[in-house]
Amino acid sequence: MISSQKLGERIASARKRANLTQAEIAAKVGVARTTIVAMEKGERRPSNPELIKVAGILNVSVHDLLREHAVAGDVSPRFRMTAPPGDESEVDAVVRRLKTLGSRYAELEQLLGLRRIPAPLESIEAYRVDRAGAGWASGALSAMRLLGQDAARTVRNALDVGDGPALALEQQLELQAGLRIFHLQMPNSIAAMLIWSDELGACVAINRGHPLERRRWSLSHETAHFLRDREAGEVLPLQLVRRADPAEVFAESFAQEFLMPSGAISRRFSERVRANGRFTIADILWMAHLYQVSFQAMTLRLENLELLPVGTYEGLAEKNFRPSEAAETLGLQSAVQPRPELLPERLVTLAVQAYEKELISESELASYLELDRVAARHVYQTRRQSQVEDGMLVELDLGREFVTQAGSEP
Repeated sequence: MISSQKLGERIASARKRANLTQAEIAAKVGVARTTIVAMEKGERRPSNPELIKVAGILNVSVHDLLREHAVAGDVSPRFRMTAPPGDESEVDAVVRRLKTLGSRYAELEQLLGLRRIPAPLESIEAYRVDRAGAGWASGALSAMRLLGQDAARTVRNALDVGDGPALALEQQLELQAGLRIFHLQMPNSIAAMLIWSDELGACVAINRGHPLERRRWSLSHETAHFLRDREAGEVLPLQLVRRADPAEVFAESFAQEFLMPSGAISRRFSERVRANGRFTIADILWMAHLYQVSFQAMTLRLENLELLPVGTYEGLAEKNFRPSEAAETLGLQSAVQPRPELLPERLVTLAVQAYEKELISESELASYLELDRVAARHVYQTRRQSQVEDGMLVELDLGREFVTQAGSEP
């Protein structure tokens, strides 16, 4: 059980995040303001009914207030919480949820004794807004486009994907950039979000209601912001309106070159023309499928590279061309795309291991996995079963060191 002082600190922190005064909380709970003051100082522990009321008012769970290993991880004060008109409250709710999920991720690492170390891509400083050369810092949009393209090539080299399609993108960026990627229910007008803190690292929310191609573009866009100014964060609208913003020009240029590298796209275009004597809509659909981008993105990329006439996509749109139906006819995509998992695979693995080591209870496991206890138990049993080889249980220790000194074994 956590101390009354720690509990009071969490109540005070949650109250400040909710922009409520002690008097307002007291009125809602039905106690004097001095009682709330005493609770926050740790001088008076709230009763169970009081704690339930306080948690409800502050929009936090009782579990979050009481659990022993909690990571606060306040978002960087430079975070820009911009949202389309009418979506401010919903976006604020997504920010809070993303922060909660990131905190739980960090807590599990802390419980298991895993120290977060900077990922390889975090060490790339050439594209940071505060460290780029004077020519880049001038903010010229043409310079930002070139810088975004250069950053995309650098990241592709770091991920060792050459100029082919960037597949298994989430797993690559989790490992190489240290991104904590969550697929959340969000307003359709919001595509993605990036928040940062020293405790949490970089947490990215992707709109799980969007198609795969859009999710990949959104993740690439947020990776660019991660490279340029992670502390400022980002709220990415579905319809980008800040097209003259140097940060957005950099991010869009990065996403375009990262997902559709100019050299590879030009070469494949030439190969299709050479093989068939022409380049058709079916070829655009094939290339879009190969690189896992939308038909619109690939068509505009081909226009941008002057391989197709400017206005090709607009002309097809005016004729009500439906890419998804055409792709299905060609057998290039399934009719239904599976919805992505809410939580990263690594977070689930950490939660299961913490439970296996009896560091958390079954109810806490369910809370970390955002499942009921029956479903959480099933996840644990399924993963435990998958560890059984030839009738023996293979214990997995994520913190195990395989090499302690050069040439020696632990």
